[in-house]
Amino acid sequence: MSTLEKLNEAMRLQIDGKFQSAESIYMGILESEPDNPDGNHLLGLIRSEQDNNDEAVRLIEKAIELNQNAAPFHHNIAGIYRRMGRLEEAESEFRRAIELKADYGEAYQGLAEMVTFSNDDPLLGQIRDQLANSSMDAGLRSYFHFAAGKICDDIGAYDEAFKHYSAGNRDASKTFNSVEFRQQVKDTIYVFSQNFVQRNAGSGDPSEQPVFIVGMPRSGTTLVEQILASHSKVFGAGELNDMKYIARSASELSSVRQPFPNCISGVSRPGYARLASEYLERISNVIEGGHYDRVIDKHPLNFQFVGLILQMFPNARIINTIRHPLDTCLSCFFQNFTKGQHYTFNVVKLAHFYNDYRRLMEHWEMVYPGKILTVAYENILSKQESETMRLLKFCGLEFEDACIDFHETDRVIKTASFLQVRKPIYYSSLHRWKNYTSQLSEVASILGIKIETPVTISGRSSLLT
Repeated sequence: MSTLEKLNEAMRLQIDGKFQSAESIYMGILESEPDNPDGNHLLGLIRSEQDNNDEAVRLIEKAIELNQNAAPFHHNIAGIYRRMGRLEEAESEFRRAIELKADYGEAYQGLAEMVTFSNDDPLLGQIRDQLANSSMDAGLRSYFHFAAGKICDDIGAYDEAFKHYSAGNRDASKTFNSVEFRQQVKDTIYVFSQNFVQRNAGSGDPSEQPVFIVGMPRSGTTLVEQILASHSKVFGAGELNDMKYIARSASELSSVRQPFPNCISGVSRPGYARLASEYLERISNVIEGGHYDRVIDKHPLNFQFVGLILQMFPNARIINTIRHPLDTCLSCFFQNFTKGQHYTFNVVKLAHFYNDYRRLMEHWEMVYPGKILTVAYENILSKQESETMRLLKFCGLEFEDACIDFHETDRVIKTASFLQVRKPIYYSSLHRWKNYTSQLSEVASILGIKIETPVTISGRSSLLT
């Protein structure tokens, strides 16, 4: 088999998520051809998936030395630099990728997400020139529209920004079944009834190590994690998908052979301890260096699993982050999520999803009183020290100055908030929705908000309407 055939086979495996098999092929290629640029680049991407960013950078930098004109090399290393906080290098590499490939939509979007633009920046003109190509694939157009939307928002061209974002969401061609999700929420509320919770009190593992930050995406979950992860006794593990797999394990353990949540009625009390053990084993694989008193899993959509979490870990800390509903929905709609979150690509479905999230959180607060701390993003901005103290007290931690200076903490940030948490507290994201009142009237109606009346953010999600 030729080197090209080996690379193609490994790429197929990599796309399918079979990283170990792909890694083996790449390493075999580099053993005999250490200066193969594609082998170095693609193995670097594997290392990035494995969170070995230093090695990923070394490999892709070597690939660039071997082939300086490969646009994907520059684009992909830019993404890694960005996660690592090497923002100037990231910007430079995104721009280099665009120089090499004028229609590199992903690079335009990546650059737009990290730069604040002015009216005289030529990038918007370049994007408009690209969008003039009527034969462009819809998926590629989506990247350009998201990039244009961000630039127009920066320069205050709000009507044009919303049109671009709407087009970008449309061209992304993502689908979401709101009816199916609402039924899942109803089933969850039915299964985790007050009677169920009382009957199963004290089940699971008494560990206090797990901390779960839940909420809507773009509601401040990354900021709260960064504050807590700046503490010496806390490890921020980022957005883990483990609870999704734990829910599947619950179905396999259950005497009721149905998917989550309907399987829960057939899970025995010892079953919750087994699920807790599986979760702790999973997170042990991501903890870096030593023991931590608290480990944060900040996948926002774990709000679906709060009942299961508290049956597994009755002493777990659950933190629910909230933000003005219209700011939350607008920020979600303006973000081109690469994985999941398909409900965000239609603004009406997004508003209904928000209502379902809110309804489920109100249920969890009712059946698990005192187990959930609700933190408003706006309060963190206006009362940083007192809110930080409240978070630390809830997690059973002593105050440390590093939690106030969270922007100085050196961590890899994989979420869309990579830029925000590397700066001190700032206020430019507050009440952003007011720039789009005419476009958000239907969303406001679904959310039960009179758009001309400011919404008062309180400490509980049930008071956000």
